Amino acid sequence: MEKNLGFLAKLFGKVDRKVNIAMCGLDNAGKTSILSFLKKGEFRETIATMGVNHENFKLGKLSMSVMDLGGQEVFRHFWPAYIERADILIFVVDSSDITRLPLAKDIFHKAINNYCNPDIPILVLATKQDLPNVCSLAYIIHLFQLTGLFDRTIHVQKASSITGLGIYEAFQWIHDQVIETKKRRVSKNISQMVFPKPV
Repeated sequence: MEKNLGFLAKLFGKVDRKVNIAMCGLDNAGKTSILSFLKKGEFRETIATMGVNHENFKLGKLSMSVMDLGGQEVFRHFWPAYIERADILIFVVDSSDITRLPLAKDIFHKAINNYCNPDIPILVLATKQDLPNVCSLAYIIHLFQLTGLFDRTIHVQKASSITGLGIYEAFQWIHDQVIETKKRRVSKNISQMVFPKPV
C-alpha cells in the first residue's frame, strides 16, 4: 500500500490544493474496484456501493476527495449534488456489459448536460478490459458520441482493476488537468494585475 501511495504522492505532490472528484456510472461498472486498486495496489473483491462511498487520499500536497456514487437507479437522484461541485468527473463504463451500453450512454449525457460544469475535465474509464470479447475503445467513443463534445475536455482510457491496466495512466491525466487548471488560473490572475506606470 505504501508503495502505491508513494507513487501517487510523487504524481500529485507538486499540487497544493484539494481536488473533488465525482465517480459515477451504472451499477457493477467497476467504480469501487478502481478505488480499491488505488488503495491496495492490487485487485480486491468489493461489494456494490449503496448510496455514496467517500474516499479521501492525502497525497503529497494534494488532498483528493473521491465520491464513488452508487449506480443503481434508486441512487442516481443523489448524483447532481456531488457532480455539481466536482472539479473532475469520472464516468465508468463496463466494456463487457454490451446490452446496457446504450443506457450508460444516455445516463452519461444526462449527467454532463444537466449536472456537470462545462469547464471541468471528464474522464471516461472503459473498465473490465481484461475480459474477452469486450467493446473496443473506438466503439465506446462512437456510441457515446464523444467526438461531438469538442467544447469539453474529455479523455477516454482503457482500464482493468484486475490487472491495473490504465488506472495510473488515468490518474496521471487527472494530475495533468489539475496542473493545467492551476496554471491557467495563475496566468489569468497575473494578467488582471494592475502594475504602476514607470516614472
